[in-house]
Amino acid sequence: MKKGYVCDHCLGRQFAQLLTGMSNKKRGGIIRKFVAMEIEKEGETEIEETNLDGINFRRYEPNVKKKKCFVCEGLFGELDEWCGKIMVELQGNEFDNFLIGTRLPDELVKREEDLWEDIGIEYCEEMKAEFNRELGKKLEERTRKDVEFELPEIQILVDVDEDNVELIVNSLCVYGEYQKLERGIPQTEWPSGKYEISLEEIIAPAFLRAADSSDEKFHGAGREDIDALCKGWRPFILELLQPKKRNIDLEKIEEEVNENDEVNVRNLQIVQRNKIEELKKWQPDKSYRALIELGKDVLKKDLEKLKELETTLTQRTPQRVEHRRADRYRKRKVKKIEWKKLSEGELEIRVKAEAGTYIKEMISGDGGRTEPSVASILGTDAVCTELDVIEIHDKDGLQFKN
Repeated sequence: MKKGYVCDHCLGRQFAQLLTGMSNKKRGGIIRKFVAMEIEKEGETEIEETNLDGINFRRYEPNVKKKKCFVCEGLFGELDEWCGKIMVELQGNEFDNFLIGTRLPDELVKREEDLWEDIGIEYCEEMKAEFNRELGKKLEERTRKDVEFELPEIQILVDVDEDNVELIVNSLCVYGEYQKLERGIPQTEWPSGKYEISLEEIIAPAFLRAADSSDEKFHGAGREDIDALCKGWRPFILELLQPKKRNIDLEKIEEEVNENDEVNVRNLQIVQRNKIEELKKWQPDKSYRALIELGKDVLKKDLEKLKELETTLTQRTPQRVEHRRADRYRKRKVKKIEWKKLSEGELEIRVKAEAGTYIKEMISGDGGRTEPSVASILGTDAVCTELDVIEIHDKDGLQFKN
């Protein structure tokens, strides 16, 4: 207070770690009045007397001049103004919570640091922290929404130096499960335009319209081959970017998506964005149905040898994907296999296998890159002519409900 006029916020903030249940502004007011009582008792002072503005003395008459706080330059007197600017930016956005961040001018930060160096930092708090908190309180009152520190729906960035407010609208994430009902469709859009449409392009539009979202990202729990069906329900999360609406009718969206013939969706629910990582790490067993064409006919009794496939396979990266995946060896367990002879040289098998098992290569052997295989066990060429994912196990392992 000897250095110049200091507002209640900045005065109290130097002692923010002392006592609880009060704002820095209230702390500053208490300190100011205590100092004023000492001054009136002594009849003199060495502090800048503008610090005594608004205090009713009995005997002392301070020489008061109007000027800004030399620490914050009147920043805390602009809280209502900043709140108004934020409300303008928030128009048209649905949200339940938010978080405020502030970029202060370098000279304010430097002035505060110089002050700490001079008088200590033992009990103080940063100006930025107090400004965020006090502005957050005012915005909570105006919007009737809550501050959220962990996973806010909207982040509000206040740039004091540039006199600007920027919104970062965080994604709206929808968990669901899909069935792929037609072959020849990739899960996600191909940049090359090789395929006419993808599951992502079929599923996403209804969500984009409902949320008034700028774009989306599709996250699947693994993916089936393009030429395979997925009759089991595969979990996915659709991440809607910069949504203006968050209260979307998931039942209506599900009905709209399921009007097509290529894909069905179900179990739609809003989840937090951190569930995407959980989805990507999930490694469930899967069951498949495959049709196989053999190079020669095999007797039914010789098909019993296929039980040898209930073991741990050694699979080198398949030739068909080695151009985009690292060449390495993987160990994958086949947990169950059943078979049925359909006709001469044609089989149907059903396999339950560990996540990441290459089923087509388990059948063909991929030129010896997968051992054992249907081909190596039966001693003849074996080609998968049709593949379906019929079940994805352990859905209870995904704890996605909020």
